[in-house]
Amino acid sequence: MSTGLLVVIIVVAVLVIAALLLFSMRGRMAARRRERELQRRREVAAGEHREAAQVREQRAEQAERQARIASAEADRARAEANLHEEKAGAHEQGLADHEFVNEDGSLRDREEVAGPDRNGVARADTADTNGERAPEEAPRQRTT
Repeated sequence: MSTGLLVVIIVVAVLVIAALLLFSMRGRMAARRRERELQRRREVAAGEHREAAQVREQRAEQAERQARIASAEADRARAEANLHEEKAGAHEQGLADHEFVNEDGSLRDREEVAGPDRNGVARADTADTNGERAPEEAPRQRTT
C-alpha cells in the first residue's frame, strides 16, 4: 500500500471519529438543555404554587379572624340576653323594686325608670297603652 492511501484512511478514520464525537456531544448538550428547561419549569411551577398557597393562607387567616370576631359578638349578645333575663327575673321576684321607688317612698315617673335610650331620647314616649316597651325599644345588639 502506498503512503498516500494510508494517510487518506487515517484522515477518514479521524473525521469519522470526530463526527461521532460531535454528534454524541450534541446529544448530550441537547439533553442538558432539556434538563435545564425542565428544571426552570419546575421552579416556575413551584413558585406559582407557593404564591397560591400564600394567598390562600392569608385568606384562611382573615376568615379565622372574622370567625373569632363573629364568635365574640355572639358571646356578647348572649351575655346581654342573659343580663336582661336576669333583670327580668329580678323584677318578677320583686328584687329590683328599688329602681321604681324614690328615696321618699313615692313611685318614680316612667321616664326616670326607663332613662334615655342609646340615642339620648326618653323611652317612655314609645311605650304602648299597656305600659310595655314598643318593639323598636327592645335591647339591640350594638355593631362596631
